[in-house]
Amino acid sequence: MKHPPQPSRSSPMRLKQRLSVLALALASLALAGYLHAQSSASGTDTSSPSATDQTFLRKAATDGATEVALGQLAMQHAQSSSTKDMAQRLVTDHRKANDELASIAMRKHVEVSARPDADALAKEKSWGSGASYDRAYAQTMVKDHREAVNLFTKATESKDADIRQFAQTTLPVLKQHLSMAEDLTKGGETHSSGAGSAGTP
Repeated sequence: MKHPPQPSRSSPMRLKQRLSVLALALASLALAGYLHAQSSASGTDTSSPSATDQTFLRKAATDGATEVALGQLAMQHAQSSSTKDMAQRLVTDHRKANDELASIAMRKHVEVSARPDADALAKEKSWGSGASYDRAYAQTMVKDHREAVNLFTKATESKDADIRQFAQTTLPVLKQHLSMAEDLTKGGETHSSGAGSAGTP
């Protein structure tokens, strides 16, 4: 007489193993979705920026390095305390901005230069001395910062969240630098000592 087949004792164990694997897979998918959502919410984007954004990063990096170099030279050669104060303010602010920009560029895998513009440094040698030097520096800062304001204004519309936020944070300070330089060209005070940094240009 044949006995009916007995259920395999391993079946419950196999079922538990399959359920464990399924649960692990679902947990992994949930974690991946959570991390993606967090990345989007924080505005952190490591994807490759557009060609326009890459051009902005490279241009802003060179310009920022140039402003630091010219400011350091002005601190040495300028005559008036107002000019030296503005130069110090610009050096401090642009250094902060340059560090932030370099960090963004590194995350985006965009190669930027930390070297100042050679032509701008060459022109500085023709500024003379005394009041002539101060006037030339102030006029150069007006020109440079008008261009910078235009550059950063366009970047505030970037689709890249990191670049857009950097531009939005920096733009008000660039406008403040421009106002300071314009005051100097008119023979006024810059009032830079008590203004503080509203952001990082």
